[in-house]
Amino acid sequence: MVKKSDGQKKSRGGGEGLQDDFVRALKLLRTQAHEVCDNFTLRREGNIETIISCLATVPRKKLREMLPEWLREIRSLKLKPQKGRLKDLKEIDRIIAGLQEKVMDTQEKKGQKTRKRSKHVAEKAPAPDGAQLIK
Repeated sequence: MVKKSDGQKKSRGGGEGLQDDFVRALKLLRTQAHEVCDNFTLRREGNIETIISCLATVPRKKLREMLPEWLREIRSLKLKPQKGRLKDLKEIDRIIAGLQEKVMDTQEKKGQKTRKRSKHVAEKAPAPDGAQLIK
């Protein structure tokens, strides 16, 4: 041990100050890890709610066709929540993102049919007097 000029003992190399800094950094990292996990959870729960609300706009026939496949995807997950594995979070993230995309694609297909029908109807509608059809 080396003595400081003020009479306090100091370990060689000043390791105590570095250790305190390291402990503070680890505690900050722990807090940030909790915050990241909480925000991830909130975002994914929001995505799940979005999927649920979008189901109401999917045509029933298409929904009956797609639901068995979507259920298989969810049920195929092999999660072990008690272990807290990053692998599980990645799988959950992948499934939610995939389902959200599929549900929204199914909605878009419905919208595209409507748009085509509207365009087709517009082409067959007679033009008002003096107006020209633009194609």
